[in-house]
Amino acid sequence: MGLRFGSVMSALLMACAAPAPSGQQAPAAIPTVAATQTVPGAVQSITPTPAPNVPAALNATPLPPAAAAPGQTPATRIPLSLATLVAQAEPQPGGPATETAALAGRLEAALNAGQVDAALGLFADTAEVKIPPDRYVGPSQIGGWLGYLAGIHFMIEPGFRHVVGERASWSAEIRSDYLDHIGLPSLEGTASVFVQDGRIQNYTFFLSEDSAHRHRAAQLAASQVLQDPVIVGQDAANVYGFDDVFRDSSGQLISYRDVLTADPGSGPFYDLGGEPIVIRSGF
Repeated sequence: MGLRFGSVMSALLMACAAPAPSGQQAPAAIPTVAATQTVPGAVQSITPTPAPNVPAALNATPLPPAAAAPGQTPATRIPLSLATLVAQAEPQPGGPATETAALAGRLEAALNAGQVDAALGLFADTAEVKIPPDRYVGPSQIGGWLGYLAGIHFMIEPGFRHVVGERASWSAEIRSDYLDHIGLPSLEGTASVFVQDGRIQNYTFFLSEDSAHRHRAAQLAASQVLQDPVIVGQDAANVYGFDDVFRDSSGQLISYRDVLTADPGSGPFYDLGGEPIVIRSGF
């Protein structure tokens, strides 16, 4: 009996020590993936091996693997490298929109610093400036306007610029000594530029409806109460007051008040000698 039991145990031990059939050998481990034995049909869980020379911050939280269908090997996500992130953060080459925005910023910086020559140098020789109802064309007239702004310490604070190619527009808040003088701490409006060949071809500034109403009322009060003339000749050689009479573009006689309260874009206006006049509006 003892001999038979010993024979059975010997047979069992030999069976356990025998090598597995060649068709059922365990697969070799993949160097870059930690293999985990799973129940047949279950989804495997793998952990990507951190890439060499990648900063610790990028490997702090490994990306989870995508779930694989039963019987398929899930794909391993490659962690972002520092070189990949730097390439994504590099700015695109400058184009017309970038140049337009930069030129608008340089103009406003020159205006705020009272740098007349620097600001004038940004305009093309055939440039036009529209500050309704006034219009300035060419270096002489635009230079006179810039000199006036420098004299009253004009300041402009731009908002977000909307730039499309060679055109840009943006909201802005303006201040000046003149606006302070007539009781207006600031006004709001919209500025725009058109750039051609690296120079400003057109610049406009329109007050918002609310600011336009407040501005006209303040100018009339200043003319009547403070006796401050705000209408001058195109080259600032002639200064006009509340009792002066002018003509509109059709030749009709109009008063100082009519000119001052005219709708934006309704000019130009002329004195009785035919010289264009300008409303020194403080912006």
